[in-house]
Amino acid sequence: MPSRIYNEFLSRTFRGTKIFLISAVVLMASCKKESDIGSGIQPSGDVIDLQSQDSLTLKTYTVKEDSLRSDEPAIVQIGNINDPIFGETRASLFTQFVIPNDLQGLAFPGTLDSCALCLAYDYDYYGDTTSPQEFRVYQMTEDIYHDSLYYSNKVSQCYPTFASRIYVGDTTVTPHPRKKITLGSNTYQPQLRIPMQYGFAQQIFSGSYSNTAAFLQFMKGLYVESVTTPTPGSGALLRFNLLDTTTKLIFYYHTSNGPTSFSFVVNSGAAYYSHFAHDYSTLPSSSSLVQQLASPGVNTSNEVYVSGCSGVKTKIEFPYLNNLRNLGYSIAINKAELIIKADPSTASADFPANKQLYVTSIDTSGKQLLLPDMFENSVYFGGSLITSTNEYHINIARYFQELMSGIVPNNGLYLKEIDPDSQGRRVVLGSSNFSSSSGTNNYRMYLHLVYTRIN
Repeated sequence: MPSRIYNEFLSRTFRGTKIFLISAVVLMASCKKESDIGSGIQPSGDVIDLQSQDSLTLKTYTVKEDSLRSDEPAIVQIGNINDPIFGETRASLFTQFVIPNDLQGLAFPGTLDSCALCLAYDYDYYGDTTSPQEFRVYQMTEDIYHDSLYYSNKVSQCYPTFASRIYVGDTTVTPHPRKKITLGSNTYQPQLRIPMQYGFAQQIFSGSYSNTAAFLQFMKGLYVESVTTPTPGSGALLRFNLLDTTTKLIFYYHTSNGPTSFSFVVNSGAAYYSHFAHDYSTLPSSSSLVQQLASPGVNTSNEVYVSGCSGVKTKIEFPYLNNLRNLGYSIAINKAELIIKADPSTASADFPANKQLYVTSIDTSGKQLLLPDMFENSVYFGGSLITSTNEYHINIARYFQELMSGIVPNNGLYLKEIDPDSQGRRVVLGSSNFSSSSGTNNYRMYLHLVYTRIN
């Protein structure tokens, strides 16, 4: 991924996330000479006896992702989608709006005409944008803070309560994330515009606010969601840039001098976070995903699954690592590359596969950690989808050497979406099973291991 996004990912990841333990790996010895391996840990000048294994069989299965930290990402998602393989995903947003430019002593003269919530589309989206969605806006009654941590399962209170919330804005539209809009004689950047109820807007318009803190005591924030229940294969997760100048809560009013407007905005000091919810009950009970989630640790199928929006991830363990430790001699790891194959028949124009995956290790307290390989650079670590082969290659050589040396515990890995709060993509991958009742696994996941014997 581009270095800017990669660095942002490193700065935002694993801030207190809890995790699960699940899954296993079966080690199968099948060694052969390999003399043309150039990359890895061991310097090429030190190579004496290079061995490789491509038959290190992994036992893998799918588990639910924990909630993830979702406050202030670069891009947020709103919308509902009904994936025929992954079930329903709902993405919504809690956000403050603040007075721009630290303006002091704000009061509105004149008469209010109308008010609208405008959210700037990001170019990308996930799903089917030909089906309409109904978006509603609610007034928050709970404070949120920019310097606090918020996770994707957090629900802030709205008026009068979250369970019986009353919307203050509503629109039903067929989303057009890449199409400019025309209002009167003016053309604007692509945006979702939600008309706000006049009575709600008038309450804000008739007030006076000494500063942003005073305004946030009066109007703590807005909650935005889609209330549409899409049919299987329809719906979309729409991406928005809250820091774009198009995103605003705009009031249109007039004075004796004519019509004018004022906008509250989301800036770098405003608090906001995403909320994600998943429903797998709409899938048939025979679904491999449903069965794996219902029976953690059991996977007799040829598939495992990964999705964004705090959905699902795949667990990988190495329970027979001692088979390599007990070869009768020490080894130095030159290469340890996970070869992960996507099933192209499960992707489509509306449901493309994840652009990039990554793996995390797990410490003794259950916390997820970045692998040392990831700190090299994005090219070394890999994980991007190779579109010509529908594969992901992830280099874990440095981690595997530490694993072999006992520096890190053998608690396994999680395979995940690299940008889960801003990407709703998902992918069906080949499991580590050689075969199952459904036939030979053409997309089997495996670890390509290359090592040097040290006498």
